[in-house]
Amino acid sequence: MTVPKKVTLYFVRHGETQFNVERRMQGFCDSPLTEKGIAQAKAVGRGLADIEFKAAYASESQRVVDTANYALGVRTIPLSTDARLKEMNFGVLESLLFTDINAQYGILLETLFSLKDLHLSAPEGESYVQLFSRTNIAIKEIIKKHEKEGGNILVFSHGVTIGNYLMQLMKINKYLHHDNCSVSVVSYLDGNFEVERLADTSFREQGTSF
Repeated sequence: MTVPKKVTLYFVRHGETQFNVERRMQGFCDSPLTEKGIAQAKAVGRGLADIEFKAAYASESQRVVDTANYALGVRTIPLSTDARLKEMNFGVLESLLFTDINAQYGILLETLFSLKDLHLSAPEGESYVQLFSRTNIAIKEIIKKHEKEGGNILVFSHGVTIGNYLMQLMKINKYLHHDNCSVSVVSYLDGNFEVERLADTSFREQGTSF
């Protein structure tokens, strides 16, 4: 009987995008990486260069795929995309300026991001509970695929997606902001998760200093 080995997941948020700069709501909608975002992606890749990875997974959003490709660089790590790793769907708020959202929908954003009700969603969007459900299924499949051999796995995704997954995994009601190209590390062994790093920017910073 094969004994499962430890799988360590390195969650990486995408680099800065045009919509990030313009302060627009960006979930299922997409915008390209800025020059700074490209530099961040390359930097986090350099910061992670000494770690051996078995595989990499990315949201299907182009900003995440591009971040993954810049971060991986010339490394021959197989990259797969998965729609379940996409950002939260913000429904009718997608691509709107935050100032316009506040003007049109009042305190909706404040209420949504207060995390008082994880079943709350923007109109035509999805809730934190729904987001966790699809993310959790994807992560479980990734772990199952690799636990026979174990090792380190890269997961490129989005700020709210990563933050929400870790928040609900740890069973806390506090959302921790994930900066562009920050890294969160979670290990899994025999049914037990351990969060080793949360929204850590040191890999990106280390890679910037090269």
